[in-house]
Amino acid sequence: MDKPWLKYYTAEALAKPPVKSTIFERIYENNKSHSDDIAINYFGNKISYGTMFGQIEKCKNAMINYGVKQGDKVALLMTSTPELVYVVLALCRIGATADLISPLFSEKQIIDRVNETDADIMFVLDSLYEKISDATEKMCIKKYVIVEVTNGMSGVTKIMASMKLTKHIVYTSQIIKWKEFMLGQQRGIEDCSYIPDYPCIMVYSSGSTGASKGIVLTNDGINATISHYTDTGFLHERGNTFLQMIPVWFSTGIVLSVLMPLCVGITVILEPIFSGETFANDIRKYKPNMTLTATSLWLYVLEDKKMKKADMSKFLYPITGGEQILPETEKAINEFLKKHGCKAPLIKGYGMCELGSTITTSSPVHSKLGSVGYPIKNVNVSAFSEKYEMVKYYERGEICVSSPAHMKEYFKNTESTDNFFFEDADGNRWGKTGDVGYIDEDGDVYILGRAADIFISIKGNKIYNFDIEAVIRENCNIKDCEVVGFDKGKYEVPVAYLVIDNNYTGSKEELLIKLHEVNKDKMDAEHVPAGYKFVKSFPVKNNGKRDMDAIKKDVDDIIWV
Repeated sequence: MDKPWLKYYTAEALAKPPVKSTIFERIYENNKSHSDDIAINYFGNKISYGTMFGQIEKCKNAMINYGVKQGDKVALLMTSTPELVYVVLALCRIGATADLISPLFSEKQIIDRVNETDADIMFVLDSLYEKISDATEKMCIKKYVIVEVTNGMSGVTKIMASMKLTKHIVYTSQIIKWKEFMLGQQRGIEDCSYIPDYPCIMVYSSGSTGASKGIVLTNDGINATISHYTDTGFLHERGNTFLQMIPVWFSTGIVLSVLMPLCVGITVILEPIFSGETFANDIRKYKPNMTLTATSLWLYVLEDKKMKKADMSKFLYPITGGEQILPETEKAINEFLKKHGCKAPLIKGYGMCELGSTITTSSPVHSKLGSVGYPIKNVNVSAFSEKYEMVKYYERGEICVSSPAHMKEYFKNTESTDNFFFEDADGNRWGKTGDVGYIDEDGDVYILGRAADIFISIKGNKIYNFDIEAVIRENCNIKDCEVVGFDKGKYEVPVAYLVIDNNYTGSKEELLIKLHEVNKDKMDAEHVPAGYKFVKSFPVKNNGKRDMDAIKKDVDDIIWV
């Protein structure tokens, strides 16, 4: 296959061998001589690398005291706190796996996912304990360690937060506080040495199309992702700051937004709440050098009146990912960044938990409007036909990825693992993203939409919703849209949800008549929406991504045509 993106990398960068170490070893070796540098900023409490390594040591010893050993799984129902970092890296030293459970899961999902791991210990953030308060006896867990969200805070911030947060948790011999857990110390066990292809972290698929699956990530895979940033001209200095705004139960949240910055001496600003309001507040408060979050949160920032005088001049890498970004949206965000003093363009990325975290990225120098960037170091990307044969430049197909950062497996699910991967004629292993898109002659990747984002027409044809959306978005008066298939029994019809541009001053009726006429001219009958609904905005999930389930349930006041 052609690899035109290699022109963006030096021969030296491409020739660098993979790092053979655990993630903890890599972070420690790169920072042991900088113990006074700040590793974590948590609500203004600045935790040095030296302090962080000391807490990881204590956490490791406490784990051993409670019987955690190499090969074990330890469950975490947590968001971004210093304790989460300590636990993940302490487990790495022991050779156990940090099982990052999504708090967005239902109680049943949590019970099922935890029980299949046979974990003995579960760390739970106090504000999330209610999710499992009625399920503690239904899980295999022998010890629940409750981490107070205020633990890592200091001074007035901690006092004020404690006054606002009232958690009614009954502590027992089975349910203990973090401070009690950390009192148990058993020393004398050496760190688990590096083992190739060894599990380190487990995150989960969403479960939106079936039972959620554990995605097992290895030290090697995580190191491969981090090496892109250490080897290819990533502009940073020790002491730069990275605002972490992707939940840690996604690989991008834990790998790219926590472990990567810590590895290179960047201070991680931990944020446990993921919302547009929090994101905007944190930009004003911390003035970070870097951040990564969903496009929906960037759009919130553009509309937030409090951001009118915000200083964004310190930004080196304002990054977005996780959702498709339209060219007009990209332009609007770039104009906003420039207006507020940022000299860097919006950096776009594309990734998938099963494939580590990052697959493609743009850069401050190489960025094409509408693309999600080009493959990161040592990653190959191509579009494939339904027969899994590579297609030519600009031909649409399923985007598939060959990456050293790929997952080891779906946990205890050989069938799904085998279905996710396939081998080409040369023996290369590819992962299926489930996204439809194409590659251009420079290696830039363009994502059109999900392969499953379809409806079945009255003629039995498979229609992509994103093809309809692309035509509708050509109307300058439409700020955004989503098309969904509306169930008519044996078939479906498309319904378009529309957000009107703020500058439009005409009537909705007039806009709809003109839009529908254009749609009929540009599309065949099966593609033309049978209904329209005007909405002010689209709902988003706690992770910042658009909530398609909520959109599909919003069926009142559809205008049928």
